Amino acid sequence: MSNNEYRHRLLLRAALVLGVGALALANVAPASAAELVTLRSGNGPIGMPDTQINMLVGTGGTPLSAAPFTAADFGAACGGHPAIVINPHPAWLQSLPCDPLAKWIGTDPAGTPASALYCQPFTVQTCCIGAAYLNFCWSGDDALGDGIYGGPNLDGVYINGVPVSPSINTGSYAMPTQVGPINVASLLQCGTNYLQIYNRDAAYVISGIIYTATIDITDCIVSEESTTFGGIKSLYR
Repeated sequence: MSNNEYRHRLLLRAALVLGVGALALANVAPASAAELVTLRSGNGPIGMPDTQINMLVGTGGTPLSAAPFTAADFGAACGGHPAIVINPHPAWLQSLPCDPLAKWIGTDPAGTPASALYCQPFTVQTCCIGAAYLNFCWSGDDALGDGIYGGPNLDGVYINGVPVSPSINTGSYAMPTQVGPINVASLLQCGTNYLQIYNRDAAYVISGIIYTATIDITDCIVSEESTTFGGIKSLYR
């Protein structure tokens, strides 16, 4: 056997050994990490500020804004005064069956009628999002979004200033409404995010909202090109 042939066989054997390891690694699918984000209203004692939710407050019986919400409106809500945890009015649903830990919130301890845009920050740790589904459950006085009462902002739920689609709106103060799962993967980002809730007052009597939200996030899986023995051998022929 010539020196060239001997060297060729050594190189081929080394390549096959490395190839076995590469093939084994390529065939092991990476685990899909899951993250569940849970958000709710009423983070604090009744009569006290909600420690997680801030707000932009308008007046009673009218839309919060005469124009579609802008980034400035969402920024003002997220940087505004804290919402207040309140006692439910006797006519309201007293607690959410979908989340007994949630509490009613309003713009002051008395539940003074006012349209308001609420903002709740949350953190997403998954930086490569493959899928994300929102489930949202609420009861409100008078409704989410301008919708049936008239006004330019028909949507009641936003993530990072973008309305959830399909739209979440309306609802009842006497019974819960639940929607989902809704795909919100395109609205999320790695790091800090914001859930924004627009509660519209219409009757100018009392106002408030109670809600809970879960976002089920799954990370993406990057497929790897498999390596074959034939491919390795061809490199050394």
